[in-house]
Amino acid sequence: MSVTRRVTRPIVTSAAPALPAPAPLPDEITYRGYRIEPGSYAVNSIAWSPRVVVSTRADGSWVRGTPLYSPNAVRFPTRDEADRRALEVAKAWVDAAIEQRG
Repeated sequence: MSVTRRVTRPIVTSAAPALPAPAPLPDEITYRGYRIEPGSYAVNSIAWSPRVVVSTRADGSWVRGTPLYSPNAVRFPTRDEADRRALEVAKAWVDAAIEQRG
């Protein structure tokens, strides 16, 4: 009778340790006098689309602006990643608006 024994070896990877996850974004951010509210939405069960609403201040209160979306049809696996992309788009929009005002 012959006995076969399976030998298992530990799996060793040489990859660098994972970086800690970034802190979640707050519900709203003030950037250069504008309020940015991340609001990415689920496209399906595995993808999120970037979206934010940029508001301006008038007469001491916030005036809700038009929603901004990422300029391309990119999707992200998590809401946090989509919100971070949307925040980049919003900051670029605010910078351009301020530059345009001169």
